[in-house]
Order: sequence, then structure tokens, then C-alpha cells
Amino acid sequence: MVMRDGRVIPLAMPFSQARASVPRSVKLRYVAHSSFLITGPEGGRILTDPYANPPVVPVPDAVTVSNFHMTHSQTGPYEGKTEILYGLDRAGGPVVLDRVFKGVRVTNFAQVPDGGGSVVNTLFVFQAEGLCIAHFGNMRFGPSPQQFAALGKVHVLMIPIDGMGNVPHEIAAQVVKRLGPNIVIPMHYFGPELLLQFAAALRIEGITRMERAPSAEIELSLRRVPQPTVYLVMPSEEIP
Repeated sequence: MVMRDGRVIPLAMPFSQARASVPRSVKLRYVAHSSFLITGPEGGRILTDPYANPPVVPVPDAVTVSNFHMTHSQTGPYEGKTEILYGLDRAGGPVVLDRVFKGVRVTNFAQVPDGGGSVVNTLFVFQAEGLCIAHFGNMRFGPSPQQFAALGKVHVLMIPIDGMGNVPHEIAAQVVKRLGPNIVIPMHYFGPELLLQFAAALRIEGITRMERAPSAEIELSLRRVPQPTVYLVMPSEEIP
């Protein structure tokens, strides 16, 4: 990645090596499947789409749930211990959120089919230290035109790439191209084949830079995000 002073730092290097020039950063940890832990510089910790793996400790300040599928809503270890933010209610209606947890702002957008009906997924947005991090949960179709406009500049996008139950690869790649995030991180997949298939779909959209993170946690800052767009594959704590 290119620093403002012209120095080049490889994206895949341990982000801590550049920490001296980045005093306030946001940590992003890939827990498993679609579950990530976001930690802001003031200590706010938000867990997304909790999965069936050992609970995150200490308990995060909030847990977000994009949908009620069992692989996205394992909230049992956190019930009664922290705030759980659902993007929809039990009847399938949208829940509008705008909360701040120790410097990390959490907002959301409901995904409802064009013909109306229940919420099928929630797009969550996390903002801290000038960074906009978007988690697209179980994305069944792309954001609406109004949601694209409201999302604005996205620096980091976590997007499902199973290509079957969720949006097809070609549509997901078009969403990435339209949003133009600095970093796109694949999630909700099993096996390296899907990583390669999504990389091929991204290439059709002109996105060819692919990197692998050295660990399940990276540090980000507004001053050090790469130029759009890098396809960053992160090992999860469950599957290296």
C-alpha cells in the first residue's frame, strides 16, 4: 500500500510494523464464517453474526445479528451479558439502529425483496476513526439504489461468497465494483475453490489485486488503507 509520504508497505505485512505512524487504529478479527470482531481505538468491541465456535472473551460491548439463520445468530453465550442488536424483529420486520459503543457507531439497512415482505438480511455498517466498515451478512441480492447512495464511501467490505444460498459471484463482484471499497474480505464460504471462483468474478470487473493476510487479525487506519480495491483473504480462527 502507498503511504502519504510515498513509502510503500505491502498489505500482507503485519500491520503492527507500521503502528508508529498510525497511533489510532481499528482492529478487525475474523472469528469464523461470517463472524468478525471489530475493536475501535477507544476500546469499543462489536461482534458480528455470532457463529457456533467458542465464545469471544471478554464479552463484547455489542453483538449484531443480520438474520436468524443458525450460522449467523448463535447469541446464547452473550444473552444477558451484553447488548444484542438484531437487524429484524421476530416477525421479520426491520429494526432501525443507530448506536455508539465506545466510539464505534453501528447503523444498518434492511434487505427486503422488491415485492415486499419480511426482511431477509441486514447490511450492518460500523464507523470508527473515519473508517467505514460494512458487513453484508447473508446478502441475497445487492443493495437498493437508495442503500448504495446512503452507504457512501466504504473502506472495508465483508461479503458472502458461497455463491449459492447468497448472491451469485457475478452479482457480488458487481456490488464490489460499484461500492469501490479499499478492501473487500470474503466470508461465508467453505473451501479454496470458492475463493478462486470469486477472484475470477472480480477480475471480470477489473479487480485483480489479491492478497492474503498473515493472521486472523489486521489493524486498519484511514491513513493506511490501500487504493481501491484489494481482495484480502483472511484466515479465520476456525479454518486457517
